[in-house]
Amino acid sequence: MSRAQGLRPPAGAYYVNRLEEFEMTEALRPWIREAQNGSTEAVEFILEQFHPLICKHSRKNRHHYDSMDEARSTAHLAIIDCIHAFDLNSDEDASRAFNRTIQSWFRRESRQNQVYWARVEKNIAGEDEATDLPPIIDELAPDPHHYMDFVGLRDALELHLSRLSERERRFLHLRYAADMTLAAIAALHGLSASQVCKVIKGAEHKLKSAMTAQEYKDISP
Repeated sequence: MSRAQGLRPPAGAYYVNRLEEFEMTEALRPWIREAQNGSTEAVEFILEQFHPLICKHSRKNRHHYDSMDEARSTAHLAIIDCIHAFDLNSDEDASRAFNRTIQSWFRRESRQNQVYWARVEKNIAGEDEATDLPPIIDELAPDPHHYMDFVGLRDALELHLSRLSERERRFLHLRYAADMTLAAIAALHGLSASQVCKVIKGAEHKLKSAMTAQEYKDISP
């Protein structure tokens, strides 16, 4: 039984009253502590509590993604990021911290997507100029019949891929090179499809961030 059993705030609760926010933060602290110590049950519970907030921001930012599930995945990753960054020794309000982190993630991804797709559009090559870039790049391209020509960035891309964890690289390979479904990858590794989606989404985010940073570095005087 979880050490935080019995301290659950009402399911789906999101308070605006400062006193209630304080009470919610105090109730969530044991769950945040357990999540920081590796409890997946605690992570899922916290995600459940902030489901209304996740849905709100996912709907608001849906136009930046291919699907609502992808938008929700970003919000989930933001919550998980905030869980591990949350300082249990501070007086910070949990609901405000989670809300702020979700907003920050969506803003950052929006800016990165704008730069990313601008680069894609600029560097699209015709089919006759197809390259042998990793399948993840072809999958991310807006037109499956065209290929991104990352002139001068091939070595950088390989370096960024090498910096991913073994699990992240394996999941990307299975998803894009082996063309396996999320459910198939999940079954192979004893995970849920949502867990696999989070790993892949996180790896893609790291790659996009790294390539965007490389772009700014290359054009800087």
